[in-house]
Amino acid sequence: MGAGSAGCVVADRVGRSGVDDVLVLEAGGAAPPVDLAVLPLADPSRVRVHHDRDGTALPRGAGLGGSSAVNGGYFLRAHACDLAGWARSTWDPQLVEDVYTSLDGGDAGGGAMAVRRVPDAELRPRARAFEAAMRRAGHEHVAGVWPTAGIVRVRLNATGSRRRTAADALLSAAVARPNVTLRVRSPVERIEIDSETVRSVILVDGTAIPADVVVLCAGTIGSATVAARSGVATTMPLAEHREVLVRSRGVSIGPGPIGPVLQSVVHTDDGFEIRCYEHDFADHVDGVPRSGPAIGVAAMRPVGPGSITIAPDGTSDIDLGRPDAAGTARMRALADEVAAMLDGPDFAGLVVPGSTTVDDTLSTSHHAWGALPLGSAADWDGRVRGVDGLWVADAAGLPTPLSSGPHATVMMAASVIGEQVAAAGLS
Repeated sequence: MGAGSAGCVVADRVGRSGVDDVLVLEAGGAAPPVDLAVLPLADPSRVRVHHDRDGTALPRGAGLGGSSAVNGGYFLRAHACDLAGWARSTWDPQLVEDVYTSLDGGDAGGGAMAVRRVPDAELRPRARAFEAAMRRAGHEHVAGVWPTAGIVRVRLNATGSRRRTAADALLSAAVARPNVTLRVRSPVERIEIDSETVRSVILVDGTAIPADVVVLCAGTIGSATVAARSGVATTMPLAEHREVLVRSRGVSIGPGPIGPVLQSVVHTDDGFEIRCYEHDFADHVDGVPRSGPAIGVAAMRPVGPGSITIAPDGTSDIDLGRPDAAGTARMRALADEVAAMLDGPDFAGLVVPGSTTVDDTLSTSHHAWGALPLGSAADWDGRVRGVDGLWVADAAGLPTPLSSGPHATVMMAASVIGEQVAAAGLS
């Protein structure tokens, strides 16, 4: 269920057997035309917007490729320590390494997602100033493909203004196999469960599709919503990387094809990511007022608990959570340090003096995860507990905070779980 970053991977892994019949159900439409597969992609038909209880917009990719077709192209692995508590019976470190490498190409780059590290020659003025200021503050550059605390040059599944989506990388080959079928514009209402066993999938239009196995890959909010409608749970945990934005007036790129929004970030040893955004967000999203380029301070590991509750009528109450008092204070202190940095010598000529401000409100990274976490709501191999034949393979299953954005890890996890689904289907 879902043809986004996770669903494309699972369709490829399970479809390889040539034995199991695989039906991929996608609520949205087809992949974007080639001339729209660029950064940014502000086509509203490619985005489904949810809202949290405070009214914060939570856009998610819709259609083939899901959020991999509309995100910023950031494709960093988690920190190795983030995965240390994942059960080795499924998540053997060498297996995890090999799967990440199949996606990002390892040190050399490439892989299924055509990943590359931003080279020095392509570093934009703001990113150069950011790295210089961070070196001056005592941070060191991080080498290799596993991020740690320090200055982390972003790895991207994009070249120039063109991104490689999960559909490009994996779904196209999967649907070419005779045992794999794709249906777009087929939103799922619920899963029919009888005697704690999956029986069928019920589409919004009432169509019932018999199924022995259902794999939830509709993204955290989508998968949680369908799980709730199916009686699995009505209230589920939720976590998000909350962020404070430090804004300033200065150099910004106008409308039109532009490159990825992030080239360089800093990871702190206490679990924060400082993000040097290259452009005004108005350059990426239609309808957003211009406010100048920003630097974000995001709480990655000290994540406060949130929740998603689905009412009987299908409406959702989404609480994104927030860091605790100590985490919030640390985020604000880092934001003040960033503001001083923007007014300092490294950004001279890039920032209008006196224009720097720190937002009072918390923003969101659009990284909601953990509604059906492995190790509690699901087994470590992805089987949802209490329902035979139901699996979770997307960000809803992520069990622990990640020190990097989740895209690469979602695809890694979906690959491992997809292999588990395939093995179970053949046993």
